Amino acid sequence: MIDFVGTFVGTNSKCTNRMEKSNNISVEENNIKLSVLGITMFARLEKRRKNKDGEHPIKIRIIHNRDYRDYGTKQNATIQEYEKIIGERPKGNIADKKIIIIALLNRAFGIVQELNPFSYNEFNEVYLNKQNNDKHNIYNWYDDKIKELRENGQISTALTYEYSKKSLQDFTKTEKLLFDKITPQFLKKYERQMSNPTTVGIYLRPLRHIFNRAIAHPSNFIIEYPFKKYKIPSPRNIKKALSKDEVKSIYEYEAQEGSPEAYYKDIWLFSYFANGINMKDICKLKYSNIKGSTIEFRRAKTMNTNKNTKPIVIVLTDDLNRIIEEHGTKLKAKENYIFSFLQSGINEEQEMAAIKQATKQTNKYIKRIATTLEIEAEVSTYTARHSFATILKNAGVSPSFIGESMGHTSTRTTESYFGSFETDQRKENIDKLKDW
Repeated sequence: MIDFVGTFVGTNSKCTNRMEKSNNISVEENNIKLSVLGITMFARLEKRRKNKDGEHPIKIRIIHNRDYRDYGTKQNATIQEYEKIIGERPKGNIADKKIIIIALLNRAFGIVQELNPFSYNEFNEVYLNKQNNDKHNIYNWYDDKIKELRENGQISTALTYEYSKKSLQDFTKTEKLLFDKITPQFLKKYERQMSNPTTVGIYLRPLRHIFNRAIAHPSNFIIEYPFKKYKIPSPRNIKKALSKDEVKSIYEYEAQEGSPEAYYKDIWLFSYFANGINMKDICKLKYSNIKGSTIEFRRAKTMNTNKNTKPIVIVLTDDLNRIIEEHGTKLKAKENYIFSFLQSGINEEQEMAAIKQATKQTNKYIKRIATTLEIEAEVSTYTARHSFATILKNAGVSPSFIGESMGHTSTRTTESYFGSFETDQRKENIDKLKDW
């Protein structure tokens, strides 16, 4: 049995003395907490994720200058078990988990003491057991990035990195790829074997990020940066926006009442009338996002990368109110999703799969409607977003309003000149979407 307070496993004398001076470890708010040298680290139960046995992963979180990283412990526990882990006298398997957690905190503590100044790159280098001769293997950097993204709940982005890594492995037929092998000639050869410039961009942008990440590493071991001479191809300029008349024909299309076609047509129109909101954000909307005559939300895409983004404000028009009334969850509790694509309690992978299925079904039926209406353009959920922006732009609406409505962070400079838009002005602009 081991006591959390003031006790570490395998602590050297130097570490012990430092700990005794600051009375580092305590059980606080159901977490095992350690503070040293301006850095806080503690064990925590990740309640947002749960395995099939109802257990949550136990993570170690390290906070430095208000920036944090989570590190896995390979330990899981139910909420009840975790309460015993942080208790005074755990027994059996619970005690074993407690010992492992303390050992990991002790290890992290020892590494932090040796870093001056502290940086996550250097901490990860030691804590995650990276070896110098592995730094040159690009795939190791991919693995670290994928792990980081998954721990932060960015499953979709993690999959993009996994696809990028797999594509490079298929191309090189190797399990090890060194940085110095990636030359402009290598990248041009890789590009030639890909038929779609969009796919090339999707797979090579993660590789470019890996290079930038490696260049920022304190060891500074990369000599050549291939992306100075090689430019990732831009996707083909495919027309994605519909004309006002084409949107009108979809709006007036008479689908059979109660059919999937009618349902997914309305979901597409919801995206169009609701500031071009994408499917992920539609799926994640809750009744708590409704604020009187508007819906307010933050884009899931930018929440992890920019926590200072302004909320997007959607005016609840008659069309949006009708769609919510007809297709929304009937129990309008604040914590309930407006649409029933997602269920509470699911993990990130299940959530992503549900959003992907919702997008697939919407695209299936809106393409079917477009074919019936003889619309030549490729129509999808993405088309609704582009049509929202293009039709308002052609109607003379201020680009700053369009950018703010769609949550484009690149319009912040414009917003500083124009400020925000009042609800009446929003409605006047949004009404132009049905000016046919």
